[in-house]
Amino acid sequence: MNIHLFLAILAVFMLIYSILGFYASRHVKNVTDYFLAGRKLGVFSVTFALLATQIGGGMLLGTAQNSYSIGLFGIMYNLGMVIGFLLLGTGIAGRLRSLNVSTTAELFETRYKSRTLKKCASLLSILTLCGILVAQIVGSKELLASIGMEYEAVFLLFWCLLIFHTMLGGLQAVIIADTYQVIFILSIFVAILWYCMSLETVSFFATFVQMQKTTFSDAHVPYARLMATLIMPALFSLIEQDLAQRFFASRTRAVATISALCAGILLILFSLVPIYLGMKARFLGLAIAADSSPLMPAINALTNDFVLILATCGVIAAISSTADSLLCAISSNVAQDFDISWIGVKSKLHQSKGITLTVGALALAASYIMPKNIIDLLVYSYALSVSCLFVPLIVAYYRTDVKKSAAYGAIIAGFSAFVGIYFWDTHLPKELVPLILSALGFVCGQFLFCTDRAVQ
Repeated sequence: MNIHLFLAILAVFMLIYSILGFYASRHVKNVTDYFLAGRKLGVFSVTFALLATQIGGGMLLGTAQNSYSIGLFGIMYNLGMVIGFLLLGTGIAGRLRSLNVSTTAELFETRYKSRTLKKCASLLSILTLCGILVAQIVGSKELLASIGMEYEAVFLLFWCLLIFHTMLGGLQAVIIADTYQVIFILSIFVAILWYCMSLETVSFFATFVQMQKTTFSDAHVPYARLMATLIMPALFSLIEQDLAQRFFASRTRAVATISALCAGILLILFSLVPIYLGMKARFLGLAIAADSSPLMPAINALTNDFVLILATCGVIAAISSTADSLLCAISSNVAQDFDISWIGVKSKLHQSKGITLTVGALALAASYIMPKNIIDLLVYSYALSVSCLFVPLIVAYYRTDVKKSAAYGAIIAGFSAFVGIYFWDTHLPKELVPLILSALGFVCGQFLFCTDRAVQ
């Protein structure tokens, strides 16, 4: 691979990030502009912003990695995200827009009348999103290693500039950057898939069936694990702060609903790219190191050096488009759900920018100590919020006659089970047991205990 050409293209990306950050910052006058883009986004912007949150390192690198091991069953993570989008498109996205809040955690104050619960929910959301953000950074590091580029300074400079552009422009900068990045990603990888399929001797879907039968017929399929990989992204999509932030920023309820459906359709079609490349790498007998993704080796084997460079830039664009969305969502939780006046900065806008910078730096540092299996890291992160927050949030979307004790019951039961389940040997999907117990905790709190409605 021509490293110098790759570095030149990457330098252009870095320059664009900086320019977009400065441009977007000129239109940011207050916190609403910074975190919600003035609540005026249309279908095109929201659709591409939703895609950007999901087409990241987990989807491309992780899906190819799973498909290399178990074939077509590698689609489970992507299918879970698509199911989530389709559920949002049934009306949940529009409902989120109508709630007129800035974070999902605010519902614990407006519905359950408890500031303490809001802070607990926000903290859980922050931990989850931080786990997903770190997964993107880990993915980028693995990507650079897979192409033989060990320049630590380039890795650090890229992430510093991405954090900087997000800090400057907030959601405005993220939306602008994500739109161009998603168009670039779709163009590159759809073209690669089209070229590869033109070399196949059988039809499109027959190619997948043929590879599955000849290469993966005796593969061990961990069905319990796959169920969690399917269900956790689907459920988390319904309560995820970085997705909800796009719906909160939509111009109308209809925009939110239509955008969710469009994003789901585009996402399932695009999922065929990493699945094909992962299966093809195994079919061709490419040797892939443990805990590494076969995505780039497959592209290298099937195309040429220039296409490999463009694909690498495409993956980096996918990772960064997800990462800046997560960074903005985490900062929104911290700045709007907690009192941070003690830091001595009076301007809420300047506080928010400082938080974005700090969160980005901490996530970058954490990437050096986290495991390398991207999909597992993502699923565990999703499971934390789903175990504790899914039940009380879904109920709060549609009901106002809910009790504080119900939310406490759901969070305490879900969190206790989430921690304890990993010490219990069970054949059940470990991520689903806490969700069930959380639901039971909610029911007990709602119907068996009395509580006041005073704000705490």
